Amino acid sequence: MEDRNEEIEPCRSIGPHELDVVKSQAVIKLSPVQLPAHFKRLECNTNLNLPPLNWLTTSHSSHGLHQALYQSAGFASFRLGQMFPDCVGEVDVVSDAENIKQLLKLPYSAQSAISMVVHKVGNTLLLDEFDIQKYLLRKADDDWKWLRSFILEHILTYGDTQHNYCLKERSREALQTKNLLSKFLYHSLKQTGDELDYDVATTPSQLTSRRQGLPITGPVLPEPKIEENVPDPKSSHAFNRNVVWTFEDIRMLIGTDMPIFGGPNRPCISLRLRDAAQPINVLTGIDYWLDNLMCNVPEVVMCYHLDGIVQKYEIIKTEDLPYLENSQFSPQVVRNVAQNILAFLKANATKAGHTYWLFKGRNDDVVKLYDLTTLCQSQAAEKSEDDAPQQQVNPFTVPVGMLLYSVARNMKNSLPHISPKAAGNIRALLDNCIKLLPKEQYPQIVSSSHYILSDLHVPAGIDPKAPKFEEVDSDDQSLYDDDEEEEDEEDYEDELFDYPSEKSYQSSEQGGGRANVAVRHICDALRDFKSHAKKAKPAPLLATTAERCSISLEHISAGLSCLQYFNGSQEEKLKESETNAKKEEKRRILHEEQNPNMAKPFSAIPLPYEQLKLNQQPAQPVVKKPSSKAKRSKSKELATTAKSKSVNASNRQMSAKFNTQHFGSWNVHLKLLLLEKACLTFATLAEHYYESRSYGFTLRSIELACRCQQVLNKYMANVVSQHSCLLGRAGDCFFQMSKHWAAIEEYVQQYEEQDASISVIGDELAQELEGEEEELPSLAPANNVEQVMLHSCKCYERALEHAQKTESNELLRRLGNVRNELGLKYMYWAQEEYSELMKKKESTKASGDSQPEDSPSADSAEPLYVKLTVNSYDCLRRGIEAFTAVEDNVNLAFLYCNMGRFMRLRAHLTMPNESAITLESQKAFYSEAFNYYEKAKDCLDTRKANAELWDLVHWELSTATFTLAKQLQDYSAADKSSLVDASKEVLELLQKSLRLCDVEHAGARQVLYSFRSGLIHKRIASFHYSQLRSHGCCDFSQLSKSTLQLCKYHYEKATQILEGLKEVGDLLTVQLERISLHEFLAELSTHTAQKIKQMQAALDICLQCQLIFAHVIDTNSGQVADDEFAAHLTLFETRLQNALKTLTKLTLSGKDPKQLSKLYKRMYMETLTGKHGLGAQQLPTACLKHLHMLLARLRAMCDTQLARE
Repeated sequence: MEDRNEEIEPCRSIGPHELDVVKSQAVIKLSPVQLPAHFKRLECNTNLNLPPLNWLTTSHSSHGLHQALYQSAGFASFRLGQMFPDCVGEVDVVSDAENIKQLLKLPYSAQSAISMVVHKVGNTLLLDEFDIQKYLLRKADDDWKWLRSFILEHILTYGDTQHNYCLKERSREALQTKNLLSKFLYHSLKQTGDELDYDVATTPSQLTSRRQGLPITGPVLPEPKIEENVPDPKSSHAFNRNVVWTFEDIRMLIGTDMPIFGGPNRPCISLRLRDAAQPINVLTGIDYWLDNLMCNVPEVVMCYHLDGIVQKYEIIKTEDLPYLENSQFSPQVVRNVAQNILAFLKANATKAGHTYWLFKGRNDDVVKLYDLTTLCQSQAAEKSEDDAPQQQVNPFTVPVGMLLYSVARNMKNSLPHISPKAAGNIRALLDNCIKLLPKEQYPQIVSSSHYILSDLHVPAGIDPKAPKFEEVDSDDQSLYDDDEEEEDEEDYEDELFDYPSEKSYQSSEQGGGRANVAVRHICDALRDFKSHAKKAKPAPLLATTAERCSISLEHISAGLSCLQYFNGSQEEKLKESETNAKKEEKRRILHEEQNPNMAKPFSAIPLPYEQLKLNQQPAQPVVKKPSSKAKRSKSKELATTAKSKSVNASNRQMSAKFNTQHFGSWNVHLKLLLLEKACLTFATLAEHYYESRSYGFTLRSIELACRCQQVLNKYMANVVSQHSCLLGRAGDCFFQMSKHWAAIEEYVQQYEEQDASISVIGDELAQELEGEEEELPSLAPANNVEQVMLHSCKCYERALEHAQKTESNELLRRLGNVRNELGLKYMYWAQEEYSELMKKKESTKASGDSQPEDSPSADSAEPLYVKLTVNSYDCLRRGIEAFTAVEDNVNLAFLYCNMGRFMRLRAHLTMPNESAITLESQKAFYSEAFNYYEKAKDCLDTRKANAELWDLVHWELSTATFTLAKQLQDYSAADKSSLVDASKEVLELLQKSLRLCDVEHAGARQVLYSFRSGLIHKRIASFHYSQLRSHGCCDFSQLSKSTLQLCKYHYEKATQILEGLKEVGDLLTVQLERISLHEFLAELSTHTAQKIKQMQAALDICLQCQLIFAHVIDTNSGQVADDEFAAHLTLFETRLQNALKTLTKLTLSGKDPKQLSKLYKRMYMETLTGKHGLGAQQLPTACLKHLHMLLARLRAMCDTQLARE
């Protein structure tokens, strides 16, 4: 029995030494043995040769002692890497602890042999013991044939008798020693019934990093099979502890089976059995020291025996182990060995997927590293062409590829934000994985790799309209950080590695696939093992949106091409297993119903326990029921950035509840994932092309995205449709095409272009949709602008069918906008068609009634302008309905304004069933136009709401009012009964039009308003003038003074406005009418003085016209292009002569105290003589200049007369 009060005696054979601090820390990642074994100190003279009762038991209470000495770990690094993919890339080495100890003991074990295979995954090296006898020399199968032939021919040529390659000591004495140690450990294990009276919470070895479940942020992807993960699938060794060991600056993920015990006074110790008759050698001391460091064990308890009889116990601190007598070693040398071996391997094992062999024979002083992949490929190439080609199968290729896939997938799912640097690392891992794994044999993994690569370039949850990718983060850790140190520019000085005796280091490139280093030199300080190979570090994933989408589509097409290699028999087995699982579940439910679980009288009912922070990721419902959430989550990739959190949540739900039974097989599941990614990629690419105005490419991308969505809908009924946003963008695209119609040929060419990846995806979509009803309109652009705009409307209408309420408002606005533009185009086309038709009719009338028999047939067909008019009205009406539905008052006001314009056009069109346009019909249509304009103003309420649109509506209303007034004034009814009402209506319209002229607000239309107000004043004055003449008065006194006053006022206002605007044509017309007014007043005057006064006023107006002629001469160089203006020049000359002639007669017939008759007579003669020599048919230009000079002379004569007076 253990004596609790008796302390174990410290070891006294420790030599004097200075404390040499060793940086070592161990963190347990996973340990089936949670607590140290309960240590029981054996009494003296206990016979260890007798087996204890619990010897070799495999129960939980044995604390893993049964596998500490007899189990072979096999290729443990692959299993460790698959168990902890988060560590691969973060640590330097993954291996069994025994392999690490074997390497670190190199300087002290010249007689031992080393044979290990090395693989590189990221910046991590996988080390595994490679027993040549076990795998090469004793196996009869062809699994290792390529490697066996190479080793026998080129390396072990010196024969088997030396046994240079034997790794294990298999003597009888060695086996007996192991048996005795095993019995000792079981003897030292305290029985389960004994009480534990020490606090295990303080045990230093329990510094454990609990392995959490893989955080799934994406869809479920296939797992590599167990037999594909490791080269030796039959080996299933599980280490007692999986530890991340940091030794100096080296981090290692190791598996160890060293038993750890604990007692009341010493909670953490390791037990060692030593023969008291034999001293401890250096190798044993290093072995004990490294074991304790790897497990954070502070002390080792030595039990000394003689022929299996316990003699005594001694305890030694871990830091004192290097200084035991007869087994002293330098920790510094061990540190150097670790650093140099790692540097040597990293400098030469540089190619991912290659198999390297680290070998040292017994008594060899050189460690050699062979690149077996390169050497065997060279050997195969050197064989004669006559030999039959032999396929070289590397048993490590598939496990390495699977590990690359697992590590990449873990990085992808575990990182909260994937930076470009991390994405570049994941891309490098998956690219190597795809190179290593043949897609014909492993289509699931290869297609999954392509999916992850596509997701790296176009991540799920991005907003296609504004894709945001992670920026470069300098602090981000990389799988290849150690490989990114600065190196010289390919100028390696080989003299650094030359020594006087021999060349102690040779890189793999110098040796043609062979590298070696002398053992004696790896004990020195850290050496610089430079490789002559250019190590290309993975570039960060930085690319434009178009490049990302293009690469993503390449991977999607490559993934889809892998689906053809899926084995149908495997899918049938999968379905069969799922059917059996269903039946088993039914049996279990039936058994539970028939045998209810009743509470037992003397048994406590355990309360369920669940960790609070891990309840989001249940592990059990993976095979239970396919949930509809799993279906819905597949359509979340096109969600906007605002919905990214819900996307991630739905992805987690889908990952937890996915069941292959729902989709039938991994084939369909991966196909849907790839097509879902294709849908997002095409949508993102479409937005990119839309921004760059490549509308043909946009339509092609949208059409493919819609096809992908259609396939998803085919397999998943409850998938959220993205047709609304896709077809909405297609409508935008067609609309933009109509605006940039000159480039339509380029757009058609863009739509028809296809690259290889798009062709593969298109073929897959066509195969899936074969026989399905066509649900989507064709998005091919047409060469007709009307058809393009109609396509736009159809796309918007189809988008509204799939849109939610929040999206429908925006779609209705865009649809209303296109309806408005199309309605305007129909309106302009109808106007042009009507104008051409009227011109043809006029030309037909002018040329005579030739072929009168053709007119009935021509009239029987409905004219094109009628159809265009109907279409215009229909488009504008539907546009108004769209904007009314969304309560968009601004656009509604714009549509009402355009509808008013349409009514004005309709007022001037003659329909086939109408003989002529009547004023009543025009008034009716103009009344409708006024109503629409008023509705537009009501929508805006005030000018502050939208000043620009308000001014437009106001201008249109002013124009319509003025136009109708002109029509009524120029074409009013001739009968006297309606003349009074018509005159009143004309005057009201003119006055209303004058009020609508907004000359106060500055803007582009201010000049137009001023000009229109001048014309309105002129028309009002003309209206009053016609009223004066229509009364038939014979005396001046009978005229209406107010009417005369208004007439003069409006003429003066018109003159003032038009003169300020330099509108010479209309100004000359106004002046002529004013002259005519004064002549009319002179005729009605009964007194000579009144007549002279009116004619003098007429003469003054004539003289004022000099400014008009001067302006025309200055601006147009005297050229008169207007026939009406030329006719007015002739009329003006006659009125001038008439005024002077009349004044001469009036002054001669009456009293003339100022002798004005002579002046008027001379002036009249001047008008006659000035015309002499021009001929009867004088040119307008010459007439203009003549009148300008004439008025100048006449004004000079008047000024001379005034000066005399």
